[in-house]
Amino acid sequence: MNTEDEIDIHRFDRKLILVEYPGVVENEEKAIRTLGGLQNISTTYSLRNRRLELRFRPDDAFSKPACGDKHKTLSLLLKIKIRRKKKNEQLLCDSSAEDSDSSSSVCSDESTNTRCSIVVMGRIETAYRFKNLCDFQYLTMNPEFGDHGQMVCKYDSLVPIGLPTASWLAGSAPYFLPPATFSRMDTMQQYLYRKETGDSNTPPHIIGRTRRRRSGHAIFVTFDIPDVPKKARSIALKLLRLKFLNGIHLEVVRKIFEDRPVWSKNALIYLTKYSSDQLKYLLPAVAYYFVTGPWRIMWVRFGYDPRKDPNALKYQTLDYRIRTIGGLKTKVKAKRSYCNYLLPYKSSPSCRPKTAVITKENLQPEKVKDKENDENVIGDNIYIFHPGTIPPSRQMFYQYCDIDVPEIQEMLEKIPCPPPGGKCHERLGWMPSGIDDRCREIISKLVTNVLMQDNEECETCRIQEQYAQPERGMRNT
Repeated sequence: MNTEDEIDIHRFDRKLILVEYPGVVENEEKAIRTLGGLQNISTTYSLRNRRLELRFRPDDAFSKPACGDKHKTLSLLLKIKIRRKKKNEQLLCDSSAEDSDSSSSVCSDESTNTRCSIVVMGRIETAYRFKNLCDFQYLTMNPEFGDHGQMVCKYDSLVPIGLPTASWLAGSAPYFLPPATFSRMDTMQQYLYRKETGDSNTPPHIIGRTRRRRSGHAIFVTFDIPDVPKKARSIALKLLRLKFLNGIHLEVVRKIFEDRPVWSKNALIYLTKYSSDQLKYLLPAVAYYFVTGPWRIMWVRFGYDPRKDPNALKYQTLDYRIRTIGGLKTKVKAKRSYCNYLLPYKSSPSCRPKTAVITKENLQPEKVKDKENDENVIGDNIYIFHPGTIPPSRQMFYQYCDIDVPEIQEMLEKIPCPPPGGKCHERLGWMPSGIDDRCREIISKLVTNVLMQDNEECETCRIQEQYAQPERGMRNT
């Protein structure tokens, strides 16, 4: 047997996907149908961090799936034939596959009169394994007579067959509204019951009503707090040392807060080029966070109280939201959309341990240029409004000093200084009533003008293309 012939018959270049089916497969078509078909398997494989769903009742729309997680593996699919000699010296094949070529790997044993041939059908790098629990199943069955009687299936009255008619929509239907998922987790958890260390004023028979805020050791204050914090918590500074951020990173953020005492997180992301995870540890060491009031969702330098400084007017928050008129919402994407909501069980949990597999791609050096391009994608429009641009989100929290509109800045300069002993308003701050609404109207007008210009340009391009098509046809003739 030649080595070159053996390489030709072995399909090492063929890439396969392994699905460890949790059952005995007697009909391959039915097994693939429970997995959603070949198209669903291909779609799941192409999506990142998506789990393969297996429904034991594929015709039931209320069937809860068992989910298989994607695992990296290095395996081979082998086709093995074992032929035995009978008394009449005829070789009979035990497998249902066709005879292998003479170039396949063959081993024989004269003592047992057997002959074995092995062929590599392909390599496997991805495997789906169903090792988790399946969710609770709730059948579409109700008693025949109210609360008693034989259980009867009500599936046909809940799910139409084909296109529903008007009579089917107007007819009565049983009350059947099961949740999308019954259990949040499909893996076994070890839970240690312990007493909550909550507020001492909470009655003993009250279980935790709401989840505690995950502050990351930041200091959150409300507008009615008597005194603002003067320094950071010691544990916040300790976390900086553990994250190796107590050096140049901390100095950069401190220098920015010395130049200006109030900042938004988006502005700091753009100016420092630090990630959101890094700022999560840096900001609690330099500033505190306003939850309510005119400076809400802003970070304020320790020791600085904007409620006592009338010059902090320009640092106040302007909550601007895109209006629905003129098709503005089609031009600006929403931060969160329920249309693309994904049920929790459909994606693999991030806390699941993953097997490290060294491949050729891991050994290649990382491309620095791609990372630089990703960082340069973020522009200053995430915290500054410029005339002639459209906000990147449907809801933006601007600071008045970051609104680059001459009309608004002139209006802010004309605001009179408050009288001696004047108090900061809980909602308006140092602003007179009606200024915020006027600023929103000016921004909305500018954004609407930009949208109208874009629509006119698109319409002009469309008309030019229509005229260009007949001219191309005349030239071809």
